[in-house]
Amino acid sequence: MNPRLLNTLAPILALGLFSAAPAQAEMTPDQVKKLVRETLLEQPEILREAIIKLEEKDQLAQQAEFSKQLKQQSAQLFANKTDGIMGNPKGKIEIVYFTDYNCPYCHRMNQTLQTLIKEESELKIIVKDLGILGPDSVQAARLALATAQEAPRQYEELHQALMSQQRVKTAALASITDKAGLDSKALLKTADSKQISDKLSQNLSLFRSLGLNGTPALVFPDGTLIPGAVDVDGLKDILKKQKS
Repeated sequence: MNPRLLNTLAPILALGLFSAAPAQAEMTPDQVKKLVRETLLEQPEILREAIIKLEEKDQLAQQAEFSKQLKQQSAQLFANKTDGIMGNPKGKIEIVYFTDYNCPYCHRMNQTLQTLIKEESELKIIVKDLGILGPDSVQAARLALATAQEAPRQYEELHQALMSQQRVKTAALASITDKAGLDSKALLKTADSKQISDKLSQNLSLFRSLGLNGTPALVFPDGTLIPGAVDVDGLKDILKKQKS
């Protein structure tokens, strides 16, 4: 049995058992655990109820921590001038988008976002590029961050060029950049700079501070979090709430 669960249940169950039993000598911790174990074997439904309660408690704690971090990191999330932007740079409807260029679910999410950008003129996508799926992802993220810094108006074009690849390889980055109409030599040089390394680390730190562990992930100013891909209709419903 899970020690954490047993330790959590022991005092609760013991209290209930003792309150219903005649007065007796004080029990040792090992005796209490033995009594709890025997009770759970006889009444396993108690275990199921306890697991549900623990999961609810963990979820509430995670939500509380997310809300706390969202408030503390609001400027980094929504007002960092070094992020890449898709859609309307001055749009009133903001979404923070954590992504990795070699994440297949991000490819799906990217298509959804592109559909909405065409339909919603006030949509501003703040992209937090990550490199969490290996060295190729790191280099692709570095290139995207360098573009956001050196050629922000062409960031979205490069983003789509990278997302169009089934899997981005480091060796293909120069070719992808040139085909997107950008200066690959200059951008790849910037991509190797300490400034870009620091920005990439900052994005990862922000990602982890929010309790996220996978891409894609969408964060809205009101605290709504979408961990994973969502279809167009699902995202439209969320945007309606953002407008109201």
